[in-house]
Amino acid sequence: MSQDVSFRRKIIYVAAIALLLFPLFLLGQPATTRTSGGVLAQLRTEYNLGQSDLGEIDPASEAMKLATMGLRPVAVITLWEKANEYHKKEDWDNLSATLNQIIKLQPNFISVWEFQAHNLSYNVSVEFDDYRQRYHWVKRGINFLTEGIRYNRENPRLLHQIGWITGQKLGRADEYVQFRQMFREDDDFHRDMNEGVIVDDALGYDGRPDQWLVGRLWYQRAQSAVDTMGIPLRGKSPLVFHASSPMSLINYASAIEEEGVLGETAMRAWRDGEQGWSDFGERQIPTSWGHNVRLAAYEQTREQAEEMIEAFFEMVPGLREQIEQEKREQLSEELQAALDTPEEELTEETFEMWAEAKRATFVSLPEVADRVEDRQIRERARRLAGSIEETRTLADRTAQYRGTVNYEYWRTRCEAEQTPAALRAREDLYNASRFLDQASLEDARELYERSWESWRELYKQYPTLMDAVEADDVLQAIKRYGSLLQQLDEPLPADFPLYDFLARFRDRHEDTLNDFLRQALQQHENAVRSEPAVEDEPAVEDEPALEEDEPVAEDDPVAEDDQAEA
Repeated sequence: MSQDVSFRRKIIYVAAIALLLFPLFLLGQPATTRTSGGVLAQLRTEYNLGQSDLGEIDPASEAMKLATMGLRPVAVITLWEKANEYHKKEDWDNLSATLNQIIKLQPNFISVWEFQAHNLSYNVSVEFDDYRQRYHWVKRGINFLTEGIRYNRENPRLLHQIGWITGQKLGRADEYVQFRQMFREDDDFHRDMNEGVIVDDALGYDGRPDQWLVGRLWYQRAQSAVDTMGIPLRGKSPLVFHASSPMSLINYASAIEEEGVLGETAMRAWRDGEQGWSDFGERQIPTSWGHNVRLAAYEQTREQAEEMIEAFFEMVPGLREQIEQEKREQLSEELQAALDTPEEELTEETFEMWAEAKRATFVSLPEVADRVEDRQIRERARRLAGSIEETRTLADRTAQYRGTVNYEYWRTRCEAEQTPAALRAREDLYNASRFLDQASLEDARELYERSWESWRELYKQYPTLMDAVEADDVLQAIKRYGSLLQQLDEPLPADFPLYDFLARFRDRHEDTLNDFLRQALQQHENAVRSEPAVEDEPAVEDEPALEEDEPVAEDDPVAEDDQAEA
């Protein structure tokens, strides 16, 4: 009896296995040239998850993965340990060989390509003393990433990383002057890069490829992969990702000015940078809050919120003040006294009480809307209060994203650098420095002093530029000018145009000024304080109007509005 039961059970198992083979075949049937395959094969095709869709299929890589017989993670860990050991021992040949083995086992692991490319371009390159060898290893890091693109077709992170190393490493390293020149003349490297971008589309002022502009081409290709091909951007901030392309134009404009390319050429470069930054400001940037922001729309959003707030309080006149007064009456006498204290007179002890009183008497818009007696007006006020909060939140988040990339500063900088004052200031400053290097002191002095007038004009129009990092370059130029005056045994002129500029630097960092400038600034401030105050001249009484004069027209409200907007 038991044997019959066991036999029947085996028959059932075999039959079940046979029946399951059919749905398994429907699920796992591989695709062929004539058929689309099973469900899994169709899903791989639909979402581009197949190896052939991700990138190039390497027979050696596939063979290595099969040969490990399920021990690929162990092999990868062992190879990583060997790579780190070779790096410590500065055994660069074995390090490169080990990295090649790792990518055969993990060709679609993006972090491997990013980490090792950064390792080659940044960490390994600095181990060499000769800048030519350093440049060679930076190129090896870039070539390593371009190889990764073949395995991970149009991956935006890898494309962006190529642009980053091409621009930032070659343009920001200590040897950036040599790196930029070597890149211009590296025709072999240009031919290699032509496999990914058209290098001739990134020619600089001298007709040779510029590394900032070539880096921008890689950024644009990465953006195209996200915008046009719909490849998701993972592991990188969309804000920083999309800001890199226009920043390359700005960095190019700044770099050529430093190299002495000024005038119309520099102005065109800054104009291109301004256009790129403006386009970036109009782009819809995904945020971590689940919605998009447009950086250039911040002012418009704030104005919209203010108009809505004005309409809200016109709908419920005096209600917020009434609620605030009710809350104030519930405060203790100490808190009321603290609330009446002007902010400039607050001490550490009274500030906490003042802040507590402010929080206790704060009246929110929904709170005001809930107190409206008329039901229809109350519902309208609630909806409007909700819209105001949403608009305010959008404006605040837009401002936060603008601050991350310093949007307002770069927009102002691009505009300012195109002005005649900026062009004159930079050209005179560059030529003055050149004359000083040639020991032509009088010529240098004349150009320096002419440059200071232009800088004063520029800073008067764009005062925020005095607080920027680039203002350090002007300070260093003033220090060189001070050294020139010391050689001539002369003090800093009493009418030096940039005393206010020096004062701002001293107030931020006292040790930024040398003794010569510090003493000159102190003498200037003492002289200003000792000057007698100029008495106001007596006002001239209005002469009586003649009878024949036409009556004075009343102020035009439209004109006043135009002036306010201006």
